[in-house]
Amino acid sequence: MIRIRTLARFLGLALLFVTPALATEKIRVATYNVEGIDTATAGYTSLVDVLKRMNADVVMIEEVDGNTEATQVAALATATGYGHSRVANAASSLTGGLRNAVLSKYPIVSHVSWTSPAISGDPTANDITREILQVTVNVPQVCQPVAFFVVHLKASSTSTDKFRRAVEILRLKKVIENYKNANPAHHVVLGGDFNDDVDDAPFGNTFNSLPSGLPASYDLGTDIAFPVVYDPFNTIAAIGGLSLQYLDSTLEDCSTCYLTRAASGRRLDYVWTPFNTIRLGDETYSSTVDNGVDDAAIGNFMRKNLTPLASGASASAADHYPVFGDLLYESCHGSRFGTASQGSHLLGPRAGIRGTPVLGDANFAFRLRNAKPSSPAVLVFGQNKLAPPFGLPLAPYVSGANLYVDITTYYGLFSFATDSAGNADFPLPLPAVPGYAGLKFDTQWFVADAGSPNGIGAMSDAYEVILQ
Repeated sequence: MIRIRTLARFLGLALLFVTPALATEKIRVATYNVEGIDTATAGYTSLVDVLKRMNADVVMIEEVDGNTEATQVAALATATGYGHSRVANAASSLTGGLRNAVLSKYPIVSHVSWTSPAISGDPTANDITREILQVTVNVPQVCQPVAFFVVHLKASSTSTDKFRRAVEILRLKKVIENYKNANPAHHVVLGGDFNDDVDDAPFGNTFNSLPSGLPASYDLGTDIAFPVVYDPFNTIAAIGGLSLQYLDSTLEDCSTCYLTRAASGRRLDYVWTPFNTIRLGDETYSSTVDNGVDDAAIGNFMRKNLTPLASGASASAADHYPVFGDLLYESCHGSRFGTASQGSHLLGPRAGIRGTPVLGDANFAFRLRNAKPSSPAVLVFGQNKLAPPFGLPLAPYVSGANLYVDITTYYGLFSFATDSAGNADFPLPLPAVPGYAGLKFDTQWFVADAGSPNGIGAMSDAYEVILQ
């Protein structure tokens, strides 16, 4: 797994250049099973406080209970500073009245509450528990809209429940793939309560027929063919070829605290993004560990809004903890380098899924996109921040690199020429040595362009990379 963080400073070489405004935009996203909305209770006050404390730009919400609470989502949005909101429907007999919702600080340009018949094309289909909410948001200065998909999959652990979740994931797959086929340039964020813990693996149950114990009103759509395989995390990761990865969030200052539901100690809530989405950090929020300080203990920490909450606020607000993270997208403003970020993008199969190794993964690379076509580009490596020494023989892999780089002692500079589309890739084969886990280093791109505002060129954001 790899984490990256935007640095507040430039690397050594970057100081030599006057950098134009960076062409990136950060948004904070969250998913939160709120266990209902009752504006007359102390729990509602705590819910408002938790939402304000996280200060996400877009929040995907699960478990809005019934018609009355559906009308209270707008009030919750107002109370927490969100100018826009949408709520899914509850048309199916399987929903129990529970709905998904979205709160957004940015304009919502479209939304769909997806039912089984609408997804499958079979008018009698009734095979998803809660309707999938699709909401498309226009984020100021981000070139392309961001589509949010909110799910709340069937709960419990019987074989029948697993079958139902497997079908619901197939429905989700179809919704996202249809959306991306119609809107290939749009960004995708998936979130919700998946009612599965990645640590429950191995998965892989295969169903060759309908299991017993299904509700009388359950009707599998005619588009679903057997066998149906229950392998939730691999199936979601492969949706649409996006290599979706979930935020590897933990409680503040705890490297092993993955739970999102305190009562069970299980991790059920996830935010997923495509593999090439740059993630600047993430956290599972609980007021019990929120002191406003990034303590010395190893673990996630995100800067938050206002002051730390009372220890019991999270338990009062809901029975789940929210997951939130900061994502970096390309901006249409501040640079003449096309419409995409000049950031150090990471490539690699499912690098965000905990337990998937990247050491020794030849697909790991830094990527420059949509810079000045056919121009000189330099990738700058900063110093290693942790032992052991990190020496890489890069000459076989990178054109023009004839150095054995030991970035424990100095900066490494590698020259490229961007292609006709303004792209360049830096593959970084990592030796499969366990000692490399935990290593940190910095990286940043510079692209020469005499036509840039400063007459020299443009610099990407700088990133700290942590191998895990």
